[in-house]
Amino acid sequence: MEENPSVENTATRLERRKGISFNFELRKSPSGYPIFLRITEDGKHLRYKTTITLSKKSDWDSKKQKIKYSEPNRDSWQEELDQLLERAKAIHRELEKESTSSASKIVEELRGTKRSDSFLLFAESKRDEYKAAGALSSMRKYDQVCRKFTAFALSRGRDPYSIKFKEMDYEFIADFDAFMQTLDNKQYKKYEKGEGKRDKPDESTPGAPKLHPNYIAKILHYTSRLFNHATRLKLISADDNPFKEYKIKEVKTEREELTLEEVKRIISLDLERGTKEWHSRNFFLFAMYCAGIRVSDVLTLRWSNVSEGNRLRYQMGKNHKVQDIILLPLAIEIINLYKSEARTPDDYIFPYMKSGKHATLCDKVKSLRDFDILDGESKLIYKEVISSKESMVNNGLKIIREKAGITKPLSTHISRHTFSRLAKEVHTDNSILQGLLMHSSVSITERYMGRFSTDAKDEAMKEVFRPLDPKMMRKKELLDQLAKLSEEELEAIVAEYKKKQESS
Repeated sequence: MEENPSVENTATRLERRKGISFNFELRKSPSGYPIFLRITEDGKHLRYKTTITLSKKSDWDSKKQKIKYSEPNRDSWQEELDQLLERAKAIHRELEKESTSSASKIVEELRGTKRSDSFLLFAESKRDEYKAAGALSSMRKYDQVCRKFTAFALSRGRDPYSIKFKEMDYEFIADFDAFMQTLDNKQYKKYEKGEGKRDKPDESTPGAPKLHPNYIAKILHYTSRLFNHATRLKLISADDNPFKEYKIKEVKTEREELTLEEVKRIISLDLERGTKEWHSRNFFLFAMYCAGIRVSDVLTLRWSNVSEGNRLRYQMGKNHKVQDIILLPLAIEIINLYKSEARTPDDYIFPYMKSGKHATLCDKVKSLRDFDILDGESKLIYKEVISSKESMVNNGLKIIREKAGITKPLSTHISRHTFSRLAKEVHTDNSILQGLLMHSSVSITERYMGRFSTDAKDEAMKEVFRPLDPKMMRKKELLDQLAKLSEEELEAIVAEYKKKQESS
């Protein structure tokens, strides 16, 4: 007797319905179009909200289930969606082994509400915690751990999510370390954007510059932190932590800083007003003249931070400490270039944060208190904007570096190191420098400096930059010219000077 086709089709449909499928979808919200991972089981849907929100519905390709290249953050965001989908499928595979897979349990794992002994799931949950809190720097560090670990597992033919803490022993960590030493340093590579042209997340190309040992050490340090955290949660015992024995190797590097002569070369460059490099020079020198103020703090300075008596008062983003320093004539000269009659106290001093996709959000953050009350997603966006603006400044500094004939790297953070060097050269006391640099301890300051002595912060600032005062620079130039004269020429000049003095 022949089987009834309709019965077969019904059975197939029922079997298909019992499975679990994954799709992405957009949902409209006041902030735009957040992307959700939709997990379907038996015709019912559960949704997991991703951290990505598109500003335009047209930036999403529903058929390909991908973000379109019209979205500026397409590459990084699409990679994040790909990773999330793979993670959800890996959780599903693991739960299927125990015949306990369900849409609700997958969402539970994704949200981190259930502890897992999978190292990668644990690392991703830590990364996502920082992402939800808007902690960009920590999120990026743990994301790099996830990326490098995934590449290592795939190179060994393993499902990255199937590797448990308990099998990551001393030898495993040593192999992971050795693997990272083969990876390309992408800082020295150029990439093409476009469909089908993206490089693999981590690859090894013969002859290409490799990752710096200290970068690898940083990855291992954060891997060690994950083990410590897993130990506190009793996912593993303290004896199972391979980092009790494994020694992370670092190499000593020299801190890059500019000499006084190199700073003078930057100052003397003839740059066209309004160009990228013109703004970058102003930014770099102003940061240096203000005791090496951090780039994120310079970017967010407003005219309200300039108080009467030519002082700069602001709250530092890194540690919330209040800094109050004198604005030297050299610094005042720079900000006067950006002063206009139409300015308001809430306007930014430097132009970088005034425009861009998220200018409205940035304009709302007028103080650290405003930032602290933002939701995690908005905090992350704000910090990503600052990171992108810092890149803009550094791009201009690359042009300056070439024009000034400087062979050292030149970036915004070098202004902080350079201030420390100049202070060292005029013998500034470390306790004063601790106040200027706002380090948490004198010991941190001493990584920049040796031990020296002078009086108060304002006087120290004046002393540090006295050699860059235009009058002092002119005086030194004349003294240098005199030093090149012969004894006879000097005697003739002195005789002429005495003659003029007597006649007057």
